[in-house]
Amino acid sequence: MNIKKTTEVPISTTAFYNRCKKYFFLLTLLLVVNKISVAQCPPNIDFEQGNFSNWLINTGSFNGAVIINPVPILPIPGRHDIITSSTVPALDQWGQFPTLCPNGSGYSVRIGVENTGTNADRVTYRFTIPPTQNNFSLIYNYAIVINNTGGHPANIQPRLTVNVRNITDNTVDACASFDIAYSNANPLPGFQDAPSNPSIKFKPWAANSIDLNGNAGKTIEISFTATGCGAGGGTHFGYAYIDVNSQCQSSFLGSAYCPDDTAVNVTAPFGYQFYKWWDITNPTVPLATTQTINFTPPPPSGMTLQVALDPFNGYGCPDTLTVQLMDTLNVFATAGPDRLSCEKAPVQLGVNPTPGFVYSWDPVTDLSNPNISNPIATPSVTTTYVLTVRNFGGGCLTTDTVTVKAAVLDTTVNVTGQLTGCITPANPTRLKVGRGVADSIQWYRNNIAIPGATDTVYNVVQTGAYHVTLFSLQGCNLSSTDVNIFVNPTPVVDFTTNSFIQCFNGHQFVFTNNSTIAFGTMNYNWNLGDGTILTTPNVTHSYADTGTYIVRLIVTSDQGCIDSISYTVTVYESPVAAFDVNTRAICQKINDFIFTNSSTLGVGTMKYLWDFGDGNTDTTLNARHYYRNPGTYTVRLTSTSDKGCPNDSAFNITVNPEPVVGFSEPNAEQCFGNNQFNFINTSTVLTGSMQYLWNFGDGTTSTFTNATHSYTAAGEYTVKMVATTDSGCVDSIYKNVKIFKYAIADFKVDPACVNQRLALFNQTINTSPSVLTWLWEFGNGATAAVYNPVYSYPAAGTYTIKLSVSNIHCPQTVSVKQMDITIDEPLPGTRYADVVAVMNFPEQLQARQIANTVLWTPATSLDLPNSYRPTFKGLASQLYHVQLKTKTGCVTVDTQMVNIKKKIEIYVPNTFTPDGNGRNDYLYPVLMGFKTLKTFKVFDRWGKLLFHTTTERPGWDGRVKGDRQEIQTVVWMVEAVDVDGVTHKRQGSTVILH
Repeated sequence: MNIKKTTEVPISTTAFYNRCKKYFFLLTLLLVVNKISVAQCPPNIDFEQGNFSNWLINTGSFNGAVIINPVPILPIPGRHDIITSSTVPALDQWGQFPTLCPNGSGYSVRIGVENTGTNADRVTYRFTIPPTQNNFSLIYNYAIVINNTGGHPANIQPRLTVNVRNITDNTVDACASFDIAYSNANPLPGFQDAPSNPSIKFKPWAANSIDLNGNAGKTIEISFTATGCGAGGGTHFGYAYIDVNSQCQSSFLGSAYCPDDTAVNVTAPFGYQFYKWWDITNPTVPLATTQTINFTPPPPSGMTLQVALDPFNGYGCPDTLTVQLMDTLNVFATAGPDRLSCEKAPVQLGVNPTPGFVYSWDPVTDLSNPNISNPIATPSVTTTYVLTVRNFGGGCLTTDTVTVKAAVLDTTVNVTGQLTGCITPANPTRLKVGRGVADSIQWYRNNIAIPGATDTVYNVVQTGAYHVTLFSLQGCNLSSTDVNIFVNPTPVVDFTTNSFIQCFNGHQFVFTNNSTIAFGTMNYNWNLGDGTILTTPNVTHSYADTGTYIVRLIVTSDQGCIDSISYTVTVYESPVAAFDVNTRAICQKINDFIFTNSSTLGVGTMKYLWDFGDGNTDTTLNARHYYRNPGTYTVRLTSTSDKGCPNDSAFNITVNPEPVVGFSEPNAEQCFGNNQFNFINTSTVLTGSMQYLWNFGDGTTSTFTNATHSYTAAGEYTVKMVATTDSGCVDSIYKNVKIFKYAIADFKVDPACVNQRLALFNQTINTSPSVLTWLWEFGNGATAAVYNPVYSYPAAGTYTIKLSVSNIHCPQTVSVKQMDITIDEPLPGTRYADVVAVMNFPEQLQARQIANTVLWTPATSLDLPNSYRPTFKGLASQLYHVQLKTKTGCVTVDTQMVNIKKKIEIYVPNTFTPDGNGRNDYLYPVLMGFKTLKTFKVFDRWGKLLFHTTTERPGWDGRVKGDRQEIQTVVWMVEAVDVDGVTHKRQGSTVILH
């Protein structure tokens, strides 16, 4: 009888339950609540939800002190386990006590591990006592297993630690908080030696109480911690079982017994060293000092008893319990649910015994003990049992019934046929079982159900271990022993061929044998369907005629087991391909071949593929084709039947080459006087000879291979040459010749400086290939007679240049052009005011803007020596020459002196606006007197690095990973090396503005 969840909360137990309890009664006495209500326990503090809900789980280590990781975790199997009635094993392997607290509880827990180590495992429950509940107490049950090290000090032995804290008052309940450990120096009472290993000590299930009276409205925390060994490496282990009672109250207020009982026994909670009983109306007179007190006859209803409980030293706190005796007990008989027993399998009836109840079963047939609450039944037929229960004192008699359904099945299997041999579907081994009282049957091979094998007979054709299972409507099933059958392997016959369908032309069947057998050897017999018989493993064969043939392979094993397989092969008719063409030779430019198909096939249709020999194909019945290149080509027609059988026909055709016509005239452009053109024929043909016809464009012709011709008038003429091959192929070509008129004088000149070569360019237009004569006059008496003369004016001024041109073939014709030119002279140079620059700090210089180009020399310490405003950044003073050049080439040289002074300073602006408007968009250090920037870093106000560089420019654009930073103050750090090699460090702050 499970009383854990009832309002009747027991305080006593018999010796059967003296290992743990959750307040259950002994004999006839139930201690019941004396007031209207009892304390409500916090949810799942008793683990009766079957999980760790509302409990916190932590792990840690133990080295003499427990160090717990404060972060709670989920339960770890093997370290934090819920124990139920189905937990295997049901008994602790060392102490052999129940792993589930045997007080009617449905769930207990185990914490800790059985492996050696310094581990620590803790479960914690925190709750608040209701503000109106000033009477509140807890009783918990525990068991512990410790691997005793013997010589290790007590402070590092494995242990169970119980800790009770008042969170509200920040106090520890010293009476209820203690360690449970065992050592040779501190052998606590109640520990026993494990039967299989005396060095392992265990304390079986015991109970303890926690007095929380007077704490209404306060928050309480209870924790249980199991640890391993605290020695180096953790050489021993310890673990514990925990269960908390489902009732929470400060005292027991009543009990019940039957009005017709003749005696009453009252038993206090076990596990205490001393007991003292008294009547509350006469506390000075002790009634008993044992755990159990007896009243014969029963006391008057309403009597109130108190018992003082003194624990063993180190095992909890003293407590006093109060009980009121009332003759209000009701007894209920529970025979349990109906059960099933197959093949007289033992089943348990009833429920766990209730202390103080007396049990009797009828009939007694097939019961292990008819006088206990939960006997074992082994009936051979379905039986209904009646349970009668009364209180120990003789009163409150009640009954209940339970039916045990039972069945006995016969699984004898009869075998007909071979257990070993060539067993096949045509000659199987027959297994048979009697149905008897079975309602259904299932056969198994190698413990796997055989689909559809549900009859009393099963025919075996495979090697295996066979058994049958019989099922009855009662719910029983029974399996037979295995029948082992060995099937000699039958060949698994198969073969393949290179193709099951072939065309008659050139056909050949290759039959490849793929037959297999589990073990042994095989012989072969081939029947090829045309009267041919062969015995080789593989066969190659060609048939004499078209048709369909059945090929059969018979395979026989060395054990005489035979199998065969047949496939059908087909030989199809091949077509006869043939075709003709309109011509077999033609010129390339006009080639157009027309092919006429004359292929034949006895039965069926055909498809066609034309291969024209030049990479092109066609699939029409008749074909037409043009060839791009001359030559001889093989044209092939492949005719394929509707069964896929091809046949070819082919012959050659010729494409005659066209002439490749060409001629040249080295002097195709001539002056009119004495013109003569020599035309050189360059025509070619791949094969054969050619004839030619020239037309000179002026009405005259020639038939020579090469031609010479003079024209009677200036102008442009088209010359045509036609070439004809000996095979009649014709081609022609056209080219133009010119007869030029006279040259036209022209030139270009640019302004220049005195004593500088003129930029003079002759642009005379010469329409004749004849040589020209030149006369240059420069306006100051100087002349020249070359194409482009070299000349420079010695003095500034304006001059007229004149060019006269004539053709040596036509000297009587002269062309003249003249042009004025201005000659400049350079300005005098000057010295700029000296500039003072800070060492290795940028200083901008300025040149006079009087010319088109500028060049500073030397370029030392300048960024842009070709600029009017270069920037100087150097370590030494420097004198510069500034060369200024005008567009006429006049050069003026100025000078600039830069003097160096030494100044060491670092500047960083206190604000910048990175908004992309081109002004103050970058944050960077300004270094005066420095030669190297080692690092420039920018941080936000939390110290996060925003930017880092080792170059001065361009600096930070106010973005981090592309994201523009909001208005804020940033911190910068600069580290740089000055011109003397000294490292300087600066830091400061800058505000980002937008």
